[in-house]
Amino acid sequence: MWATKRPGPPAGGPQKKLVIKGLRCIPTLPETYKEGTIARLKNAVQAIQDAQPTPQGLEELYRDCESLCLHKFGSDVYEMLQNQLELYVRKQLLEINSQPSNPLANASVLEQTRQFWTSYVQQLGVIRCVFLYLDRTYVLQTNGVASLWAMGLGAVRKYLVETDMKTRLIWLVIGEVTKERNGKETDRAMLATLVNMFTELNIYTAFFLPTLIESTADYYQKESRRMVGSLVSVAASEHARAQLTGDSMDAPLYLRHVVRRLKEETDRVGSYLNAESKPALLATVQAELVERHTDRLLSSSFDAMADSQMHSDIANLYQLLVSVNRLDSLKKVWSSYIKKTGLRLIQAPELDVSLVTNLLSLKQRLDEIIARSFQSNPVLVNALRESFGEFINTRRTKPAQLIAKFVDQCMRSGGKLAGEEDLDKRLDRVLVLFRFIQSKDVFEEYYKRDLAKRLLYHKSASVDAERSMLQKLKAECGSGFTNRLEGMYRDMECSDDLEVKFSSSRQNKDNQEADFHANVLTLAYWPTYDQINLVVPRQIEQAQDEFVQFYATKHQGRNLQWQQNLGTCLLKVSFDEGVKELQLSVIQGTIMLLFSEHDRLAYTEIRDSTGLEDNELKRALQSLACGKHRVLTKEPKGRDVLDTDSFVFNSQFKSPLVRIKISQIVVKEDEKEDKNVEEHVHQDRLFSIDAALTRVMKARKTLGHSALITELSSQLRFNTSASEIKERIEAMIERDYIKRDESDHSTYHYVA
Repeated sequence: MWATKRPGPPAGGPQKKLVIKGLRCIPTLPETYKEGTIARLKNAVQAIQDAQPTPQGLEELYRDCESLCLHKFGSDVYEMLQNQLELYVRKQLLEINSQPSNPLANASVLEQTRQFWTSYVQQLGVIRCVFLYLDRTYVLQTNGVASLWAMGLGAVRKYLVETDMKTRLIWLVIGEVTKERNGKETDRAMLATLVNMFTELNIYTAFFLPTLIESTADYYQKESRRMVGSLVSVAASEHARAQLTGDSMDAPLYLRHVVRRLKEETDRVGSYLNAESKPALLATVQAELVERHTDRLLSSSFDAMADSQMHSDIANLYQLLVSVNRLDSLKKVWSSYIKKTGLRLIQAPELDVSLVTNLLSLKQRLDEIIARSFQSNPVLVNALRESFGEFINTRRTKPAQLIAKFVDQCMRSGGKLAGEEDLDKRLDRVLVLFRFIQSKDVFEEYYKRDLAKRLLYHKSASVDAERSMLQKLKAECGSGFTNRLEGMYRDMECSDDLEVKFSSSRQNKDNQEADFHANVLTLAYWPTYDQINLVVPRQIEQAQDEFVQFYATKHQGRNLQWQQNLGTCLLKVSFDEGVKELQLSVIQGTIMLLFSEHDRLAYTEIRDSTGLEDNELKRALQSLACGKHRVLTKEPKGRDVLDTDSFVFNSQFKSPLVRIKISQIVVKEDEKEDKNVEEHVHQDRLFSIDAALTRVMKARKTLGHSALITELSSQLRFNTSASEIKERIEAMIERDYIKRDESDHSTYHYVA
């Protein structure tokens, strides 16, 4: 526990009291105090400006300034300081600016100005420290008085603006920039200091930048005119491009030059120019080097660059045109290139054999340009889609036919794919072309005919691939498009089931001379085939009758019609070399079976026995007697079969193969087949127009002609002309489905 005691009386007796008395007189400053103190401060400022030590210490000078301010002499100090700074600036800059205008002196002017500014800023910092009390009291308390720092900068700005030195310095700095653009070295540190001076003095934005932009525009305008005026054709390779000499260059080299110039200007801004000048500076370069020559660059070089797949150079072109808002010009040239390139393929019938392959290659090239050069720009993607669809439909039905044939080649077991490309991927690429064609009903008809042959003759490379393709078509066009194709698959599955049951029923019967398998096809699903008159052999006729009776027990009220020209057979034939298996058509097999009873038959005898027409019979005999595998001998010898010829069984036929396929000679029926397909498609289109017309009128009851045309066009999945629709309207009027309005003949009414 602590204890405290009251302090006792001080030692030595009682403490004396302190008495404060008033001043006898008010103190006054010496008469020379203000002038003397200001003079000391002035001398100190001069010493600082001359880089000499001050007579008094900086702290003492600070106290002098403080004392003057406390005695209300701040304005006098401020005025002295302002005059001193202006005198110093005028003296220094006048000396620098008095040098003559020549390259050597100009370099000296820039360097001396840099040195002046560097030292002046340092001096101004020291002076501000000495007069800090003035800056924080008098300046802040007095309206319209600039800070000491602003006053010091203002002295320099005032002199530069009021004399021609500002203009001289600006052009000298711009001259250094131009010198650097020409590939010569410059003192970037010096330029950075001078640009900083312009910025601090508020000269950069108001005076320097407009002049810089103007000189930049003039420089690049001259450069671009010189370079673009001497552009040569696009070189085919980098090696050929490297051989270009002098100022001659092609468009890719020019575009690379523009990109390099933009990078240089960006680097220049980062090194010594003010950051705020970057947008205007780059826009000026782009305007002079790109925008001014956009049409020339596109018209003279784009096609060649696209043909040569110069992706990086096209990317440069794209980025430059986007930066100058000229994407519309690029889109126009891009669309034109696609159409021109595509039309060269489409409108050349001699290239039809490889048309689909060429179109796939073209589409792949265009997609690569979109992805690698155009950054998948949606505007250019849409232009590709529209242009590709426009040129591919100029030949109406031909592309659809060739695409269907190409799919057939891919699907066939003997079809050869390019390289090791996967079948499914190739079909996906073909579907891209399929989306562009407008005559999808034509594609469906040809695809159906080819699919029928693959299914009937077992030529499919893969059942899974067939199913996959069917699903893809269904996803693209809907179930209505693939309904008949799916029906063909169902018929083949049902036929396989029937074959198993029919074979089981025949096992209990004797005297079976031939194995027999029949495919039952629904007429509405399958293509229409011409009937032929063929007297089939007795064995086949017996098997056909048995199948008809068997089928009648399974399905009541159905009528079967035999399509003999679609059938195939396998015959075992004994030659001198041994037994061979001949894979033939039913027509060929019927002819060969005649020689099982006769070694020699005349042409007329074969014709009477088979009942075939001359064209069909001669083609079959040519394949048996004049082809690669001559199981019959024609007398006399020759390529053509005449009515007077005779045929002998060739027992001396030799072949290393046991099973031999003898193909039927295919007559060129492309024109006939195309005509049949066109007629069938045309008829289907008429039905579709009639059905759509009925649906629209039944729903709307009354409709004008223009509105009706628009409604029908939106519902039809194929392109049709207004005249064709008008013909169908007239036909529907004649059949009393619709009628014209009595007062307005352009209006139609639905007749219930």
